[in-house]
Amino acid sequence: MRIATLHDAVRDAFFRWGWLLPAALPLTQIGGRALFNVFAGVYALWGLLSFWNRRGRLDRATTLLYLALLGVFLLGIPGSLEPERGLRLWGEFAALSFSMLLMQIALQESPVHLDRLLKALALFGAIALGLLYLQLPYLWLEWSGQPFDPLAQLRRDNLPFLLPFLLGWLWWHGSPRWRYGLMAGVVLAMLAYAAIAEGRAALLGLIVGLGAFCGLVLGWRLRWAALLAVLALAIGIAANTGPFRKADLDPDHPVDAFTAGRTILWRQALENPPVRPWLGVGIGNVHHAEAMLSFELGGHSLQVKHLHNFVLDAWYETGILGVGLLLALIGAVLARVARCWRRLSDLDRQRAGVLLAAALAIMTAASLSFSYTSRHFACYLFVCLGGLIHLTRSRPVATTSSTTGHIIPDRHRR
Repeated sequence: MRIATLHDAVRDAFFRWGWLLPAALPLTQIGGRALFNVFAGVYALWGLLSFWNRRGRLDRATTLLYLALLGVFLLGIPGSLEPERGLRLWGEFAALSFSMLLMQIALQESPVHLDRLLKALALFGAIALGLLYLQLPYLWLEWSGQPFDPLAQLRRDNLPFLLPFLLGWLWWHGSPRWRYGLMAGVVLAMLAYAAIAEGRAALLGLIVGLGAFCGLVLGWRLRWAALLAVLALAIGIAANTGPFRKADLDPDHPVDAFTAGRTILWRQALENPPVRPWLGVGIGNVHHAEAMLSFELGGHSLQVKHLHNFVLDAWYETGILGVGLLLALIGAVLARVARCWRRLSDLDRQRAGVLLAAALAIMTAASLSFSYTSRHFACYLFVCLGGLIHLTRSRPVATTSSTTGHIIPDRHRR
């Protein structure tokens, strides 16, 4: 009896506030991998202990796709060169991506939970951005005793994900007089940090997220959103031209040099498909293909650990079945949103726009940088997918205030 009571208390606490732990994960990454792993592990275990009685709230189609994805990823591990490493990475991916299911359940607990999630992500995003800038002089002036290495020391990969939530909060809650100025300040701060960090993938993710936000949330026409994206790119290049002059390293192959050899990697991967085409070499085992991951650029021999493209990484490690199911899951969620877009209220379209902008920003950055098993992709993208699945269900109607232009849900109208 006591065990049942304790379990009920644990479950109730999770759905009161524990489900919001993913919002704090970008902040924990500044403290290092260990801190992130502790918080992520607590979240996954706590959610696993709490969700079973509410599993009926899950969307069946996307849940089946997700479970099939985990199953196929697991099938490729036996026979791989490092099955222990593969099983560990599979467990990490499952624990992080489980957020897609937990978000669906938690967001149905209360009509205000989605707003709580968006506000929490904006709050922790603002704190994380502030801490990144506070760390910058310490690293830049080499007070740590280590040479300043922006690529290794500056943590810019979370910025594309966080930008839409910060902009969304300012749009909904900022003073009309200062709203656009504050939004521009946030954009410039993130662009500047990504440029200083020499993170071209992060910069491109920020630009895609910004363009998607302007089109989906602010309702800008495509040409104006594209113009702003080009302007943001110009600002990023002007802030630090070094990473954008890498084409000079190999004038005979400027595209390969500009992408820092990524296009070479992609060609080599396509020319040397995995031995097991359907299941791949096993999750986390692409680094054994040393010949494929080695290349010459500007007279230098280089070697990397993965293909720097989440689609190709997933294809090589989990085969046609794995990458097919991954893309099918993402595509199914996006198709649901597109199908339901017209019947969403104005407020829910803006909420969906924020989540879509964040998801597109993550996938853009992952197309050039981190892999599908990374914390950025496996956790944050699946948080967005869970929120989008929730929004495709029936929601209360909202209207637009004729005087302020703000979106006001039914519960706040008078």
